[in-house]
Amino acid sequence: MKPVAAIFALVFGIPMLQGALAPFLPPAFRPDLALLVVFALTLAWRNTATGLVLAAVCGFVVDLFSGALLGQHALLSVLAFVAVRALSVHVSLIGALPQMTCAAALTVAHAIGIVGLTAFFTPGADFSPPRFWVVVPRVAVNAIAAPGVSWIVSGLVAWVVGEDVGRRPLRIATRRWVP
Repeated sequence: MKPVAAIFALVFGIPMLQGALAPFLPPAFRPDLALLVVFALTLAWRNTATGLVLAAVCGFVVDLFSGALLGQHALLSVLAFVAVRALSVHVSLIGALPQMTCAAALTVAHAIGIVGLTAFFTPGADFSPPRFWVVVPRVAVNAIAAPGVSWIVSGLVAWVVGEDVGRRPLRIATRRWVP
């Protein structure tokens, strides 16, 4: 029961927290907590299939709370999970600077994805790049918040699973040197 309650609190609580912060922060300076939680879950959760389901559920909850196209954030959350998981196999995302860099790149890709999907599914809408003055502060805020959110989610995952799984090991393939 403990894992189910903790995961539901994370998946439903983060979009609610993001909505509760909305009146107090300007739109450009609001961290995208749902995206950061998906990023942190990717780094902390070992089972890829369950992680994909959690990312999709988190995206659907954001879709329901935000009034966006149903499935838009879910699709982008699943794509973000897959991209970060693929990157974390080849690059060590342990530490603040790699997490900040990856979160910044993920934020830019997410903004382009939101604008692209909205333009694709809205009749008569044209694709235009996201507004620079909105994206740059959000990239900075998400990059600054990424290590903290990752630490919190990693601790929650370790508590739920009952072991220290906050860090996915980097697979290093050694090569034999033959003289």
